[in-house]
Amino acid sequence: MICFGLNLLNSCKKDELPESSIVQGTAAIGNSATNEPVIELISRNSGSEKIFSLDGKTFITGYTQRPNNQDAYVICEQNSTVIWSKYYDASPDDSKGVALIADANDLIVAFTCTGGNTGLEATSSVFQTSYGSGGGPKIVFLAKINPNTGAIIRATFIGCKLTNGNTNTLRPEDNNPNPISLLGNGNIQFKATKAYDRGDGRLTPNIGPDADCEISGGGWIGVFNRDMELLEGNCTSN
Repeated sequence: MICFGLNLLNSCKKDELPESSIVQGTAAIGNSATNEPVIELISRNSGSEKIFSLDGKTFITGYTQRPNNQDAYVICEQNSTVIWSKYYDASPDDSKGVALIADANDLIVAFTCTGGNTGLEATSSVFQTSYGSGGGPKIVFLAKINPNTGAIIRATFIGCKLTNGNTNTLRPEDNNPNPISLLGNGNIQFKATKAYDRGDGRLTPNIGPDADCEISGGGWIGVFNRDMELLEGNCTSN
């Protein structure tokens, strides 16, 4: 775990999922520590899935209800055969795979999580290395993944903060089917929606290098390099 001693709050009521299907394969084939492909048995929730195809490979992300929390997964298929498949969080916190995009070098996946005790782990020297204090609000976990094995190479949390320093909600941009873009210079653009002030002084302080990020609510656009370092962050009032 990245964060310790956090006050995990009750998350919202779990989604009702359609009947799931099973990705067939042998559990835990390979060794992620040696960067070999792993095939885990995934109970798929097709209604939650986002799909991106490139050069004959199809990448799929979504989440499974099992049984009292939601766990994010990613699957890679080629010619309808599973090349690798992985759950990325088996903690009591809720996590979802919500968006993805790929090029010849990297698979970029956006997950959401709802607590500081999440099993999602950031790498060092990135924008935000931890969920932060005050578990409960939904924030984003942006990961660069090896498209051939499913291993996380670099990853950062992206979340807002309340005026008391606790983590506040930031989620992928509302009504955007794919909030991740790969820019022509190789950088990653991510669009998000921030939490709104509830009238009790719980503003959304700066989450980027621009002072206008103290706007309460609205949108946020971040530009990251492939090392998951934030290069530019701009808030909008929508």
